[in-house]
Amino acid sequence: MTESVPPHPFDDREALTWLRSQSGGRVTVSAAELGRLWGWNRMRTSRRLKSWEVAGLIRRNAEAIIVTTSVTPGVTDDMQAVTEPVGVTGVPNLKARRRSATLVRLAAFIVALALAGVSATFSIDGLTAIFAGAFWPVVIMGAVLEAGKLVAAAWLTEHWNSAPSLLRLVLVAMIGVLMGLNAIGVFGFLTRAHLDHMASIDLALADRTADIETHLAIQARTVADLDRRIAQIDTAIEESTRLGRPVGAMTIADQKRRERAEIMAQRQREAQALGSLQIEKAKIDAQRRRAEAEVGPLRYLAEVVGIPATDLERAVRLVTLALVAVLDPMAVALLLAAGVHTRREDPR
Repeated sequence: MTESVPPHPFDDREALTWLRSQSGGRVTVSAAELGRLWGWNRMRTSRRLKSWEVAGLIRRNAEAIIVTTSVTPGVTDDMQAVTEPVGVTGVPNLKARRRSATLVRLAAFIVALALAGVSATFSIDGLTAIFAGAFWPVVIMGAVLEAGKLVAAAWLTEHWNSAPSLLRLVLVAMIGVLMGLNAIGVFGFLTRAHLDHMASIDLALADRTADIETHLAIQARTVADLDRRIAQIDTAIEESTRLGRPVGAMTIADQKRRERAEIMAQRQREAQALGSLQIEKAKIDAQRRRAEAEVGPLRYLAEVVGIPATDLERAVRLVTLALVAVLDPMAVALLLAAGVHTRREDPR
């Protein structure tokens, strides 16, 4: 053959184009000679020919190489994709790559819809709390706006290059506004959930604590009064004995014995009731600490970012803002990514 060595090595597209340019799409030449004509080494030439043959792009009969595909842009792109080196089994990577890309796009689409659904649910619930007087109209409006936002994002992905600039600008602005409204609704929903939870715990524990403390104070005074009465009886007996009047002391003791026994029995019952109230108060304190432990991670987060550990509401707001910042934008970004078709270059 009279062709000279090319000024630079061919890429796979150029090599396939060269084959098609031959008379009848057929050449009779060795792999080594083809490699010299294309600026390749023999190993690379053999690998490419083998992968093209397995993919059905060419046929080889002895030393003859026959191109079996027509020259179209789509075929050319597919040829470039299948020119990767084959594995040990000789199976081309095109189908695996296409299958992987399809699965990734499908997963991105499904996750985008899931995120959008969660975000829309939270947002609509939060907006109904803000506009409580029009519950169902707000629900319908929020659902339609969320659907419109996703459809607009998908439409822009497909028609970005062909759409008028003004229309692109308007749709992008509307998507941004809708994402902002979604963020407001989600923030309201999450904040309300946290405040309702903490308020219910505080209210329940505060009522029980006040009731227990009132009973504790009354019970403590009752026990103290009984102790005082018992002490008065014992003091009277001791005073009579100290003054040398044992007969009088015995008389007082006989008179007060039954009364003292009744007082002692009553004191024992009241002391047991007081102990039960103290145990109940300890249980309430434990429940309060357990409720505080639920926001323990927020306390640690506050300390890490330099917020006082006592200012938990500020930490809650930061976490809520972080969730709002990624929930709906991630759904839109994944939806856009699911519709993007990228052309991967073949590594040499």
